[in-house]
Amino acid sequence: MNKGQTIGYLLMNIGTPSDPSIKGIRKFLKEFLSDPDVIDSNSILRWAIVNLIVAPFRPKKILHQYESIWMKEGSPLIVYSERFKSSLINSNSGMNVEVGMRYGEPSIEDALGKFKSQGVSKIIICPMFPQYAQATTGSCISRAIELIDNEGFEYSVLNHFYNEEFYIDCMVDSIKNNDSYKECDLLLFSFHGLPERQIKRLDTSGSYCINTDNCCEQASEFNEFCYRFHCSLTVQKIMEKLGTDKSYRMCFQSRFGMDKWIQPDILTVLQDSANNGVKNIAVSCPSFVADCLETLEEIAIRDKDAFIAMGGEKLDLIPSLNDSHDWVIGFSDYLYRNS
Repeated sequence: MNKGQTIGYLLMNIGTPSDPSIKGIRKFLKEFLSDPDVIDSNSILRWAIVNLIVAPFRPKKILHQYESIWMKEGSPLIVYSERFKSSLINSNSGMNVEVGMRYGEPSIEDALGKFKSQGVSKIIICPMFPQYAQATTGSCISRAIELIDNEGFEYSVLNHFYNEEFYIDCMVDSIKNNDSYKECDLLLFSFHGLPERQIKRLDTSGSYCINTDNCCEQASEFNEFCYRFHCSLTVQKIMEKLGTDKSYRMCFQSRFGMDKWIQPDILTVLQDSANNGVKNIAVSCPSFVADCLETLEEIAIRDKDAFIAMGGEKLDLIPSLNDSHDWVIGFSDYLYRNS
């Protein structure tokens, strides 16, 4: 950090509807799914998917999902992100921190306006996704840089933090101190899924990722930005530090559309586990540092019900890091080290 330079830390996430209503969900989905980094088909097909299929019908179908997890203060993702921001500022009174969502509010534009009023001269762009993916991290960074360039700020970018020790340590603590983990038969690591083509696109060889046996088991010149490799290494590091003989598996959730997505899918793993007599599962979601629809509703409600219907007895979500003390302190140090 240059002497006398005022730094602003921009914490970014995908975003959320402004309220649990059909109108609010429709507006969010149209903005979210119109991003070519999210649906990476040709523009005409993407327009048709969003405007003729998703926007007219999906909001009503998923309204109850948002209603089931909405907090008194608002969307869980926003609530936990703002609490995290406040905790960072409280731990370092001189830290300028703002939350900017890629889609919806509070927007990146709002955050930049606040930085300008605070006299910030340089911005650290920090997407809150531990593992890199173009649809999340890449899209956030591209949009932030576009807006920052228009405002004339200096900036630097943090692409991922899946291999940072403070993150792994916090994940380990969140698991080992959880009663559901202590009692479970299986520890399941569930990450947000991606279409296979988005993994392959970042493979500079054109033939390594997903095409090679055990391609995610070790670092390669071809998988530096491979999301699945980042997920695999996250699990490996967590299990090494947990030092347990409990059974564990990795899977992917939140599939959308008809494309082939990275495997194994969580429902396949749950069915396989039930078929093999597993009755009690604890689920950790390392790709989500703040609880949201995908953890609080998809895992803790829908997938729990599905597992019980398959013959299981118990499935519990291990909460995300949210604004836990060690996470706040570790992340604050991480930001300063990379300023």
